[in-house]
Amino acid sequence: MRESSLTSAELSALDRLELELRKLPEVLAVGFEGPTEGSAISEDAVITVHLFVAENASHDAVEQQAMDIGRIHMDRPLRVAIAPEHASAKAGASPAASRRRVELHDVSLTPDGSSVEVDMSFGDQRATGTGTSSALSGAVEATLGALRELGWLLPFSISSAARLTVGGTAAVLVHLTGTAGDRFGVGASPLAQRAAAKATLHALNRWLEDPAHRPASLRQHGQPG
Repeated sequence: MRESSLTSAELSALDRLELELRKLPEVLAVGFEGPTEGSAISEDAVITVHLFVAENASHDAVEQQAMDIGRIHMDRPLRVAIAPEHASAKAGASPAASRRRVELHDVSLTPDGSSVEVDMSFGDQRATGTGTSSALSGAVEATLGALRELGWLLPFSISSAARLTVGGTAAVLVHLTGTAGDRFGVGASPLAQRAAAKATLHALNRWLEDPAHRPASLRQHGQPG
């Protein structure tokens, strides 16, 4: 996310930083935003560097490399956020926390291959969204549709969905736009449509987890709202 308050020199520095970070073999995608989720990059604010890395990458090593490269190109405070989470971090999450997250069950093509179906749940509610299989945007639309079936009033629509070149694994970068700002997400999977669905959820995870955004029907069992 780029804001007009940045000087042309700072914009150029961000572009150079992005190019250098993309050269790291473990890094699949790079994004920038302000110090808080969804915020723009304004003058003198901390810049958050989002990195999506390969499954077996060392997060500590990538973070240190990114900070070192960032200090070369930017005279601004930086912080680095890396996805996806380590398996150990996921295993350490509390059962209550895992129940509060949307779960992606399946992404599959219909028998005639013309449509993609995205099946997900939240708590004891389950929904399936459908989109065209002819473009990656269809899987994104199916994911958004399933979330809306679960009751979320999403202020987002798809801007683009692009496949990245990452060996034999399908990696997809999704860009969502809306009144709540821009969201970027990356997902990887052997099936490109599943990668697009995962990227959509990656883009929306923190927004969905905000209790203020949850539908009234999901604000139960002691959840704030």
